[in-house]
Amino acid sequence: MQKATTIFLVDSNRLFRESMGALIATWPGFLLAGEAATADQALAVLKNIRADIVLFDIDLIGKSGFVILKHLVSEQRSEKLVILTRELQPEYIREALLLGACGYLSHESSAEQIQQALCMALSGKTVIDPLACKALAEEPVRDGITDRECQVLTLLAEGECNAAIAQRLGITEKTVKSHVSSLLDKLGMSSRVHLAVYAQNTSLLDPPITTRRDSNTH
Repeated sequence: MQKATTIFLVDSNRLFRESMGALIATWPGFLLAGEAATADQALAVLKNIRADIVLFDIDLIGKSGFVILKHLVSEQRSEKLVILTRELQPEYIREALLLGACGYLSHESSAEQIQQALCMALSGKTVIDPLACKALAEEPVRDGITDRECQVLTLLAEGECNAAIAQRLGITEKTVKSHVSSLLDKLGMSSRVHLAVYAQNTSLLDPPITTRRDSNTH
């Protein structure tokens, strides 16, 4: 018999915890391993148990959910750390992903969306729900994104690797890597996965992409 996927839930709203617990009970192959109302309670319980997923809010009574995130990441725990919250400020989303969260979900997500996102997180993917993506996409872009960087961003959104991007744009792979690094810095993100998710939900993707080699390869 296949082992159930265990979830540890942290939220300061008792009714929300009860609702999520009842929902998780209806998902085949999932099991609620425990719950807590605060960061301190969660970390105390998690000293003694392991779960496959820690599903937690950022806005907790007392210490924030970032305390949970930082502590579990510092201990190199095996749990997938997924945030489920009403807090959709871009700076929160970026910080959570930079610190090591593998998912950022909204309380407005449907039951199906949450379950699907947790399955994706278990498979090693980073999951950002549409409302969180929208919040990131609507934030003013810092430091100016060039047309070439927009083209690279477009191709990242299509799932292209550096070599394929270089071939399509007629530039070197080293130049592509430079553009990706610049985009990560300008957008305050930590990986090309985050860039791709952002790109799929932003209006930056405008400059046409050509396949000829430009005289200026940058």
